[in-house]
Amino acid sequence: MAIPARIQERMLVVSHLKQSAYGTILTDVNLQGGKRLAPNAPVFGDPELSFFTDRDRTMKGHDFATLRDVLEHEVAGQMAIQGGSFIAALIATFGMGKVTSVQPNAGGNPTAWRHTIKPLDPAVDGKDLPVTTIYTEAANVAGLKRRLHSIAVRSFGFEFPATGAMNLTADLVGSGQITTGALATPPTLLDDPRLFCQNMTFDYGAQGAPSNIITELVRGSLRFGFTWNLDDENARHPGSGKFRSRAWVMKPDATLEFQRLVDDAVATPQTEYEAGTILEVKFKITGVQIGAGPEVHDLEVRGLAVAPRAIPKGQAGDKTVYQYSFGPDDWLKQGAADVLTVIVTNTQASYLV
Repeated sequence: MAIPARIQERMLVVSHLKQSAYGTILTDVNLQGGKRLAPNAPVFGDPELSFFTDRDRTMKGHDFATLRDVLEHEVAGQMAIQGGSFIAALIATFGMGKVTSVQPNAGGNPTAWRHTIKPLDPAVDGKDLPVTTIYTEAANVAGLKRRLHSIAVRSFGFEFPATGAMNLTADLVGSGQITTGALATPPTLLDDPRLFCQNMTFDYGAQGAPSNIITELVRGSLRFGFTWNLDDENARHPGSGKFRSRAWVMKPDATLEFQRLVDDAVATPQTEYEAGTILEVKFKITGVQIGAGPEVHDLEVRGLAVAPRAIPKGQAGDKTVYQYSFGPDDWLKQGAADVLTVIVTNTQASYLV
């Protein structure tokens, strides 16, 4: 073996742009204007194949297959990366499907942009989750440098360790179609300002005016997840060939977990849970200042009407804790109000377009 392929010398390139249609990949110019990422583990995008064989057919005179044909291609995988404001907004936007971007201080700080991300409304926005094109490398040969078509974020999660940067994960699924060849002049490695968990606030309580209970939160216990439960059964249709042809959404599922110290003098969390009280939850993590300020890189997740599925007691060291768990049925829609928003401030002007 002359030259072993080193993972550290490979690259992963993503774009903030969505494809104009499921089967129409982004151009190389779009990818060259994208971002090169450094994930925690490589994203190779290997195809998964399914086959037809005649092994079970009768009267062949033997028990072996005599032919094998490829029926379907698919690409699936997971991306794990330490959280910065650009990638947090990218994953949430493609995972939830809808974003509005504004300049909160256009005159004083024009490089700061705020992105409000929500689950798309199938009745208004259609059932198609936005998809993008990813460029990835497995070795320094053209056949292992490839563009993965029509990548959707099947689900994503935010985790907040006791210290250090937040962690992001995304389950990816593509059409299965791949275009090989090197990407000329790829972008330089992204310097994505990290969002460190030491800089967090956590509010939980009355709707519209939740209380800051960050001092009661158990460090490292906070996790948030979201998925649209893609319609895999109808991802292909008769005549669509080997590849997926769409990314339709079904029902959204949001989850949230955290642990809260039990107060010796107050039983309010228990009584609220037993009464089924509808509350609001909001947590925010901030980073460095953008330009002249006062805007900073940040991420906020907000559930406007929630009630925990369970808060069994547990132990953290020598402390008693409530173990909060919110499932898909515990996020309520009240009138025209939002159910769930993810708001990110960074220097990226737009997502999807």
